[in-house]
Amino acid sequence: MRTRTLGALPLCLALACGSASADGHESEAAESTESSSSSSSGPVETPAPRATRVETATVTPSPADLTLRLPGEVEGSRDALLAAALGGYVEAVQVEEGEEVRRNQVLARVDAASHGARLAQARVELDAAQRELDRAERLGGAISEQQRDAAQARVDAAQAAVRTAQVQAGRATIRAPFAGTIAAVDIERGEVAPPGAPAIRLVQLDPVHVNLAVPDRDVVALRPGMEARVWTNARGEPFEGRVLRISPAADLQTRAFSVDVEVQNPEGELLPGMIAQVEIHAGAAEPRIVLPQYVLVTRVSENGVFVHRDGVAHWRPVEVERVVRDQIIVASGVSAGDEVVVTGHRELAEGDTLLVAREGRCCESGRVVFDEEAGPVAQLGEDAE
Repeated sequence: MRTRTLGALPLCLALACGSASADGHESEAAESTESSSSSSSGPVETPAPRATRVETATVTPSPADLTLRLPGEVEGSRDALLAAALGGYVEAVQVEEGEEVRRNQVLARVDAASHGARLAQARVELDAAQRELDRAERLGGAISEQQRDAAQARVDAAQAAVRTAQVQAGRATIRAPFAGTIAAVDIERGEVAPPGAPAIRLVQLDPVHVNLAVPDRDVVALRPGMEARVWTNARGEPFEGRVLRISPAADLQTRAFSVDVEVQNPEGELLPGMIAQVEIHAGAAEPRIVLPQYVLVTRVSENGVFVHRDGVAHWRPVEVERVVRDQIIVASGVSAGDEVVVTGHRELAEGDTLLVAREGRCCESGRVVFDEEAGPVAQLGEDAE
């Protein structure tokens, strides 16, 4: 009997402990219910919105300065390599290097006599075919319709042969396609020129073009008509020019864009092949609202910036007039005196609470300037964490 009593004792203790534990849980649940009831009876407090730490800059009009200085090569505004398309015996060369020629002037004749003879022969054959057709028409019904058609076909073929001979005779004479200066003569009288081989180089030296290779970050700031200044080692004073043409696509090898600057050259001081230095002022002529490009927030439907007012972020759509390297010239959307968010603006949304850590001004040379004494706000407090 004693052994049975001892064996049952642990079971009783376990039941007692479980009962006590259950009572404890019930007590805690009751306390929790009472606490919940008492808290629900009072007002519910809404947590304060979390502020985003940012940096801002007050906008004032400033110049958008960008002066490009690039090397370039002088080229003729027009440059042509002339040749005899059919080649042949060089009968005459009527110009020399350095000679100025007018438009349509004869420069050389290549196998012109042979082509002239073929033209004369074609005309004889045309006359014979035409006389035969005339006789057939006079005979009327005395000959068959088939014979008249054959006579007409011979006339048509002879006319085509004359036109072909005329084209060949015309191409045997090399003429100047525009007024310019003879830069090179690569044929001599008496030699046989291959078909299509370059024979004479003709360039137009007034005006000339200076060709530039402009990187992609700068080409977007250029526009046709912009003024340019050109320097060469041959002259101390600069030449005045203007941007004439901007390539719409970059060179596949250099990834640079070809830009032509036109320069008047009445005295012939600029010659093809010279190396020049070109300066182009691509900034705004008068102070404008200018922002660093990184300040702009790009969205699917529009671009804009965030403006700080009364501790809150406000979205402003911005119309960009022009991009000048790493700056944007603002056409509308931002006015002088606006406090634009320049740091921490990427994740903002309309109405977000802001905590301004630093205030600066915009812009000097396209950059936001913070005063030296200005620094991060000390003791930001737990609300900003």
